[in-house]
Amino acid sequence: MDWLKLTSRTDTLATRSILIVDTDTRVSDVVVALLDGHKIYQVRNVSDAQRKLVEEGIELAIIGPGFAHEAGVTEVALLFDVQPNLPIVLIADGLTTDVLRASIRAGFKDVLDVPIDRSKIDSMLRHIEKAEAVIRGDRPARAKIGKVVTIMSPKGGAGKTMTAVNVGLAIAMAGDEPERVVIMDADLQFGDVCISLQVEPEHTIVDAARDIEKLDEAMLESLLATHSSGMRVLSSPLEPSLADEISTQVVVRTLGMLKRMFDYVIIDTAPFLDEPILSILERSDTVLLVVDMDLPAVKNAKLALDTLKLIKFPFEKIKLVLNRVNSKARLDISELERTLGLEVQAAISSDKLVPRSVNEGEPVVSLYPRSRVAKDLRGVAALVIDGGTVDDGQEERRGWFK
Repeated sequence: MDWLKLTSRTDTLATRSILIVDTDTRVSDVVVALLDGHKIYQVRNVSDAQRKLVEEGIELAIIGPGFAHEAGVTEVALLFDVQPNLPIVLIADGLTTDVLRASIRAGFKDVLDVPIDRSKIDSMLRHIEKAEAVIRGDRPARAKIGKVVTIMSPKGGAGKTMTAVNVGLAIAMAGDEPERVVIMDADLQFGDVCISLQVEPEHTIVDAARDIEKLDEAMLESLLATHSSGMRVLSSPLEPSLADEISTQVVVRTLGMLKRMFDYVIIDTAPFLDEPILSILERSDTVLLVVDMDLPAVKNAKLALDTLKLIKFPFEKIKLVLNRVNSKARLDISELERTLGLEVQAAISSDKLVPRSVNEGEPVVSLYPRSRVAKDLRGVAALVIDGGTVDDGQEERRGWFK
């Protein structure tokens, strides 16, 4: 850390609410120390930063070197969609002309190179006063950011897509505006969301990729299919070969727009961890990890969780959901929880109504709403809506593992 100059705070500026966004703490820790006396919020990605802009009275965003590249600048610029007058300052570890040019075009207030010292901190804080002078003390209205719920399973056939479509539809049916819910099929090679909902898409995410530079919310709206309930759907490519056209940038930009357009964004994913999937997970508010009741599924889940642990993924976002639970299951629930390091949050019972509903192209929560499995799936949806475990029937569900 010899390239960072740390000095003590000596001024008496008014307390400010400041957001620091970076994937690495080397710079941010020094900045936090220099900002002693101010209210500081720290996040690792733009998705969480957008939410902080909605929830807190952020007056300045300081972006760390982890975003000091052209793609990073483009992603950070999404913060302006939430708070148009937000002063943004980028810190770079070795500033390049390309990054400087991209930052200026994006509307950043300043780009500073390391080392960071007291004078640079003071220059950042002055941007708050300038912004206040421009808007004459009136804070802009804050936009609403939708909740991103990603359903993942590292093993095919575990019931991931079934869970995604039923949870999405259960949320849509629970509210007065089902059109405020969208399902994004991010299984780019073999997505089954549309066939599970009997939706025939005229457009797919491939259309967004081919016009990514022109993509805006109006265009994205036109690419969405509509389920009979009113819920919206963004289809995966219709041919596996077209998946190569979908870059991580396309996925990230599309997801960012969907968050601003909808209250809930439900994402079905492929059964592996590639760059687009990891980018989605990083930007998710809740991750439903669906694990089937067999040893291969538990083994794959353990490997996936180990991978997420290596990249310091926040495990508090993950909710463990067991699928096909019944009296014949041989797995011990306590041992399974110890192996995965997660507590089971919900269980979905094994029921022949599920494959029947899949073949009929209608989720079980609407086709057989009074069934036990439909009740279980609505319980999973309640985890997302309420942000906690479902108490009703929880003890009975845990009894299935005995």
